[in-house]
Amino acid sequence: MDIISIINSRLGPMLGLLLGRTLSREQAYRMADWIAGLVVARSESWLVQGVRANQAVVRGLPYDSPLLNQAVRDVISNAARGYADWYRAVASGPEVVNSSVIIDESLEQVVKQSIEDKRGVVIVGAHMSSFNILLLALGLRGYPIQALSYARVQGSYHVDNALRLKFGLNLTPISFQSLRQAVLRLRDGGLVMTAIDRPDVGGESLTFFGRQAKLPVGHARLALRTNSRILVGMVQAEGDGLYRAVCGSLIEPEDTGDQHQDVLRLAQRVLYLIEDYIRSRPGEWLIFLPIWPSVMTEHGEG
Repeated sequence: MDIISIINSRLGPMLGLLLGRTLSREQAYRMADWIAGLVVARSESWLVQGVRANQAVVRGLPYDSPLLNQAVRDVISNAARGYADWYRAVASGPEVVNSSVIIDESLEQVVKQSIEDKRGVVIVGAHMSSFNILLLALGLRGYPIQALSYARVQGSYHVDNALRLKFGLNLTPISFQSLRQAVLRLRDGGLVMTAIDRPDVGGESLTFFGRQAKLPVGHARLALRTNSRILVGMVQAEGDGLYRAVCGSLIEPEDTGDQHQDVLRLAQRVLYLIEDYIRSRPGEWLIFLPIWPSVMTEHGEG
């Protein structure tokens, strides 16, 4: 079993928790950087090629540009360090989780206002920085949030999801039942959170960094169906195990009567805002599956 397979298996999170209990942050980071080096060295792996393709588009570089070598290393190193912080926080308990995340007052205010107004909010984001720690922090705060996660739960996802549930996060893999729960929650003025930057064969073709990509639109459907607003939020690394949750303005759904086009327009509007966050910190965008597979085939890869 190679290093990538171990990380993605049920064994990966268990090892992460063990190291989180025994290593200092500095030791954990050294371990994370060593693991990142092993991953990066396998340049022909699906993970490295996927990161390289995504970074090529975001940074506006050819797939074979030497500048992408460091970009790939940065992404994988940031991912490894983010997981080191996540497992260390989980192993240390709620106090460390809460002290690891700064939630901007604007985000806190949106949550409070939503509860007071009894009007739902769909919080959407990208896989930026250590988003796992933010999920734990939100769970500990007891906010009425339902997090919609990837439908196909396997390998390390089983253990990671169990850890999230342990910290009070209402995590539901996407299904007919969980979407029905999300509709009811939003109509009751609650909050639903999901990431929208993972490639989705069942999604719609949207423009992302100037290229077409199949991406989720379920968040837009939920907002329009329940007359909920959308909030784009993101996690950014502050250094030394500290992360900040930031957000933009609330987006009002526009219902013209053409449901399909309304969904596409809303999803596209949100995606443009997501681009700005990713573009400002491309090394913290932790998506490993290729969003645009053609980038690799254009250069004879894959």
